[in-house]
Amino acid sequence: MAALRLFMRSKLSAIILRSTAQFQLNNVSPIVCQIDKRWGSYKSSPVYNETEQYPDYEISNDPREWEYVTRLLPPTVVPVPPLEEKVLPSGWKPPTVKPGTYPYHIQRSKNYMQSVYLSITFRGMRRQTIIRRIEGDIWQLESELRDYLTKETGRLLGVRINELVGEIRFRGDFVSLVKRWMDSKGF
Repeated sequence: MAALRLFMRSKLSAIILRSTAQFQLNNVSPIVCQIDKRWGSYKSSPVYNETEQYPDYEISNDPREWEYVTRLLPPTVVPVPPLEEKVLPSGWKPPTVKPGTYPYHIQRSKNYMQSVYLSITFRGMRRQTIIRRIEGDIWQLESELRDYLTKETGRLLGVRINELVGEIRFRGDFVSLVKRWMDSKGF
């Protein structure tokens, strides 16, 4: 490290001496010997001058041709999934419970997925199961979920409840168990 510092100091001092000597001799500002060009932005790219280099195109207003383009565009709205009770190959189940059936309700995400997530932090050492989008009596939901998880795992659980946000965090990876419980309840 010290050798690198000495090397850089000697190179830097030579550059400074050379530029000041040139400035004193010519009474002009120092000249930069090499400028690296990066062609990463449109401002530094060459100007478009000749049309012969580029392929020809024509604008079409034919609706039959536009049908091929619309098939390639992504949908602007998430399509509504089938809500009848049937087994799908992906394992996805539609919600069957209506709001008001229980004193609490867990909404699905905009893609109709259950709002249960796994957070892995501290280089994989901390795992937390997060349940979001909870409305209603969050304390009763937490007690029912904690009873179910302690019965399934056989150990005590650390729980953090954020009532204002509508979120429950369990210490550990219980995503599959929570999703199974939510499926049994109809969420």
